[in-house]
Amino acid sequence: MALLRTGLRKPSALALAAMAITGAGCVLLARVAPQAPRFAFPHAVHVEEGLECADCHPGTPETDEPGMPAQAQCRLCHEDIDEEKPPEKRIAALFAPPAQGGAFLAVHAARVDPEVIFSHARHAAAVEDCAACHAGIAESVRIGPEMHLSMDDCMACHASMGAPNECATCHTEIRTDVAPATHAENWTKVHGQFVRWPSEELADRCVLCHTESTCTSCHADTPPENHNHFWRIRGHGIAAEIDRDNCATCHRPDSCEACHAEALPRSHHGMWGAPRSTHCVSCHFPLGSDACVTCHKGTPSHATATPMPPWHNPGMDCRMCHGPGLGQPLPHADNGSSCVMCHM
Repeated sequence: MALLRTGLRKPSALALAAMAITGAGCVLLARVAPQAPRFAFPHAVHVEEGLECADCHPGTPETDEPGMPAQAQCRLCHEDIDEEKPPEKRIAALFAPPAQGGAFLAVHAARVDPEVIFSHARHAAAVEDCAACHAGIAESVRIGPEMHLSMDDCMACHASMGAPNECATCHTEIRTDVAPATHAENWTKVHGQFVRWPSEELADRCVLCHTESTCTSCHADTPPENHNHFWRIRGHGIAAEIDRDNCATCHRPDSCEACHAEALPRSHHGMWGAPRSTHCVSCHFPLGSDACVTCHKGTPSHATATPMPPWHNPGMDCRMCHGPGLGQPLPHADNGSSCVMCHM
């Protein structure tokens, strides 16, 4: 009522809802504890002191998950060292508070995705040498993405060790019969771009699940979207001229010949052939015999033009005698080019 008396409008239900959500958001943000920053662990410094991997990673050879250092374990060496360090670099600052689990706050760059089935114990027993998988870690001052083993590395090792490489060996969700999340929405429209210009993402590597015959068998029933009526009438010839290898993905060379044996190209209209042979206007120059020979393999070469008589010289004006209505009519259309380019 006070709002009405002062001439102000009563707030709408939408405004009240927005105020309530904003207030709730502030409460939620106030309750979320700030995340402690992760730090890069310098392995090289500790290796120089004579420490082995198992000294800081307890249970590494026996457990599925490699153990991380405990704060009490680090204090065995750092009790005296920390006195000379600033507070932000002491052991206590490198671990989360006990209320948050007390975890070691180093960056775990080598941690695998939760979807991956990985037993550190089995790999440690089979390989025995930590450096076989963790190459360069003993000399590193930080663990970076380049030290993370790729799937190709794992598959190459499995192949050399005689271990299986099927999806189910290492994955709980990824399978050849289940499409990745990227294969949703308009994937059928854009997948061709990823096939021709693949990215570095594993989900875009078609060969992991598909063979080359997959494309052929699918497009035999479902042509690409650009193969519409305009494509059939006008567009496909230009595309074939620019990138014939792309057409060869689905089409054999004889498919062009079989079609054009009944359907002439659109350029082959009236007066295209004899007696006027106006097609030469569209081919000269440069000489277009390569395109013609696609269909006309038995046609004599256009390079074998009738030579000039001996008493002619290149400086003569050929069109004074040769041409429409003159004494020597041309057996072909005149496209304005120099006659001596063919008749030499």
